Amino acid sequence: MLRSAPLVLSLSFFIGVVAAPRPAEACQYDNCQSEGAVSKPEGLSLALPFEAGEKVQVLSGYGPNAGSSLHCRAQDSSCANDWHALDLVLPDRPNWGKGQPVLAATSGTVLAAGWGTSGWAAYGRRVYVEHVYDGHSYTTMYAHLDSVSVSAGQKVSQGDLLGTLGQSCNEAESCGNFSTPHLHFALHRDANFGGSGSGGSYGGRATLPEPIDGYTGLSQGDELLAQGDEEPPPMECLPIPPEGATLEDDGPCILIGGAPENYATIDGHGGHALHTALDNPSPDYIEGGIWTLDLEEAGEYELSVYIPSGLPNPAAQATYKIAYGGATTKVYLDHAANAGGWASLGVFTLAAGGDQWVRLGDNYDLPGDVGRRIAVDALRVAPSAACECGPEGAMESLPCGFNGEQVRVCDGCSWGPWSTCDGESTTGDTTDSDGTDGTDGTGGTDGSGSGSGSGGETTESGGATSTSGGEDTAATSVSPDSAGSASATGPSGLNPNDAEAGCSCTADGDAPSPAILGLGLLLLVVARRRDES
Repeated sequence: MLRSAPLVLSLSFFIGVVAAPRPAEACQYDNCQSEGAVSKPEGLSLALPFEAGEKVQVLSGYGPNAGSSLHCRAQDSSCANDWHALDLVLPDRPNWGKGQPVLAATSGTVLAAGWGTSGWAAYGRRVYVEHVYDGHSYTTMYAHLDSVSVSAGQKVSQGDLLGTLGQSCNEAESCGNFSTPHLHFALHRDANFGGSGSGGSYGGRATLPEPIDGYTGLSQGDELLAQGDEEPPPMECLPIPPEGATLEDDGPCILIGGAPENYATIDGHGGHALHTALDNPSPDYIEGGIWTLDLEEAGEYELSVYIPSGLPNPAAQATYKIAYGGATTKVYLDHAANAGGWASLGVFTLAAGGDQWVRLGDNYDLPGDVGRRIAVDALRVAPSAACECGPEGAMESLPCGFNGEQVRVCDGCSWGPWSTCDGESTTGDTTDSDGTDGTDGTGGTDGSGSGSGSGGETTESGGATSTSGGEDTAATSVSPDSAGSASATGPSGLNPNDAEAGCSCTADGDAPSPAILGLGLLLLVVARRRDES
């Protein structure tokens, strides 16, 4: 934000320059504290109340020591609470801009317009406009006007004409209390309105009216340039560097769809988040956000979204659609279970350049989610830390002979354990007492699993097992044979299932060993010799 250096104003400029005096019958307090002042909500847009291109100067700033001793108090119950009021002039116009248009700083409804009386008479001709935002009522005040162009109850939009700059007070066109025409501008939150005579805004908290037309940190003497009702130049969505980036919901890399009134704001990542209701059956959507992904370098990146803790009535299943590297996929995320932090959408291979995005819509698949809320907040793009799979919930499967299949699920970065055919995960260790070669493993009961040894540890991966850590290695593959049973060849070259696998090397009964046959033959020979003797 650029502004000129504070001007050194001549003594004659300040002669008689005083903001509106305090109401005659109210606020007779000696103290002038600022305790209780608040900031305006980030989403409440304020523009300098003048036509586009006007040079605007801060004649008197915040508090009693910035040009007006009557910019005072923050939350007294019977005061206007003008600690954060501004006295504004147009230095390039004759007589400091008297007679120039004064415009609405933001849209709202006119509460009162015309002369102030009794305790509020010192404001002269004034206009009060109410703005309901984020569960609060905000009131903007435009005082000391030369003329008024609106009436109570009238709806106005940002930039609409309210009146002209002047120096009125106490039912007079000019005022002995001050000599310089100016606009007294203030913003109050949750103020009362009325009181003596035609009344005024009182009892509400003094509210810092920043940013206003993009300016912050205002002080006495600053020169500003009014943008009027013109949109400020858009921020540029820059390519995402290899180290990643966080794309905020109010930044330049997201498109918010639908009508603004269908969103509410809450605190979120970066101090701001939007939320809206799921009210369109899939695949149709209206509200939601689309984040643009424009990468400087291709690579593996983890995508995560922030779910604010204050999300009311969070949805059980929010639908994210992700376009990446020429492909698209959908990821479902439980906003209720993930509220209060980052939630991973998974790891994706993103191409360099654009034509990639993440979309969150207000569409629902679960009937119980109708009317529940989804949060549109920050999206984080981070280089993957050598993740082996993605996105979260992705599955792989392998057949288990003729009896089902094994599956494993990705947690967003790593594969979980393989299941067995009965649905239980396959985990287990077999360690020899001397810590050398493990020979036993755990696996599926139908032969789909197998064992391996590696310093006494058994590992499994998709039905294939490797043995390492010794001098020799062996691989065991498991597959169904033509008879519907499994055969495995281990390091010894023997099949432990031969006796039951239908192999022709045995008869129905057990065959005698060659040693027994030899012994029997020897006995016959001995017996025959005895007979011959």
